[in-house]
Amino acid sequence: MSNQPAAVSLERHASRKRKMRKSVREAIEFYCFVSPWFIIFILLGLIPLLYGLYLSFTNFTGFNSGHLRFVGFRNYDRIFTDSDSIYALGRTFFITAVNVPLGMILGFLIAVLLNNSVKGVGIFRTIFYLPSIIPAVAVGLLWRNLLAKGNGLINELLGHLGIPAVDWLGYDHATLSLIILLMWGSGGGLIIYLAGLKSVPKELYESAEIDGASAVQRFRGITIPLMTPVLFFNLIMGIIGSLQIFVQPIMLTQGTNGLLNTPLKPNYLYLVHAFQQIFAFQRYGYGLALLWLLFVIILVFTLVVFKTSRYWVHYEVDQEGR
Repeated sequence: MSNQPAAVSLERHASRKRKMRKSVREAIEFYCFVSPWFIIFILLGLIPLLYGLYLSFTNFTGFNSGHLRFVGFRNYDRIFTDSDSIYALGRTFFITAVNVPLGMILGFLIAVLLNNSVKGVGIFRTIFYLPSIIPAVAVGLLWRNLLAKGNGLINELLGHLGIPAVDWLGYDHATLSLIILLMWGSGGGLIIYLAGLKSVPKELYESAEIDGASAVQRFRGITIPLMTPVLFFNLIMGIIGSLQIFVQPIMLTQGTNGLLNTPLKPNYLYLVHAFQQIFAFQRYGYGLALLWLLFVIILVFTLVVFKTSRYWVHYEVDQEGR
C-alpha cells in the first residue's frame, strides 16, 4: 500500500514526459514544414526589399555599385519637389477614386445577376470572368486597336450610326479610354462575390418575402450587409491594385519604345513615373524612393480601411473575442 503514491507519481511524471515529447515533435514538424517558405521569403523577398530600401538612400544609378554614397533623405525630398511625381501621384489618386468604386459596383451587380439559377448561367459566368485571366499587355494592345481613330472597331461602329470618329487615344479622351479598359476587367472579383452570395442563407430571403419585403428591400437589408466582408476584401485589393496600375496606360500609348513609351499626360501615373526614372533615366536611388513612398501610401490606405471597417463590415461572429 505504501508504494501506491510513488507509483502514481511516477505515472504522472511519465505522462508529462510523453506530452512534452509530443509537443516537441509537433513543434519540430511545424518548423520543418514552414522553413522552406520562410527561407525562400527571406532570400527572395525580405533581403531584396531591405536592400532596395538601403539603395533608396544612396546615389545608386545602376552602374556605380562600387562607389555608392549615402545621401540621406535627399531622394525622398526630391519626390515632393518633382512636379512630375506630384502630378503622377494626383492622377493615380484620381484613377483609384474612379476605378475602385465603379469596378466594385459593376462587379457586384454582375455577380448578383449571375447568382440566379437560369439556363446557361455557367457560360455567362465564364464570359464575364474571361477578361481577368488575359494578360494585361494583351488587353492593352487589344483595346488600343479597338479604340484607334483611323481603323478602330469602335469608331467603325460609330460611323455606321452617323457619329463622327472619336480620338479615344488622344489627350481629351485618354483617361476615359483607360477607365473603359479597367472596367472591362471588373469581373475579376466575380468568383469571390459569387462565393459570398452563395453563403447567404435562403431562409432569410424567404422570411423577408413572407413579411412582405420587396426585392430591393431584401437586397438592401440582407444581401448587402451579409456581403460586407467580401466587399471589404475586394475594396482592399482594389485599392492596392489601382495604386499600382502600370501596364494599361503604356499599352494605350502609341509608340515604338515598348514599356518605355511615355503615356499622355492625363494617363501619366505614379508607377509609370517610377519606371521611367529607373529604366529610362537610370535614377535607381530616386526610383526606389518613389516605390517605397508608394508602399507607405498603400499601407496607410489599407490601415484606414481596416480601422473604419468596424463601422460598416458585419461579421456573423463576434470579432472582439477572436
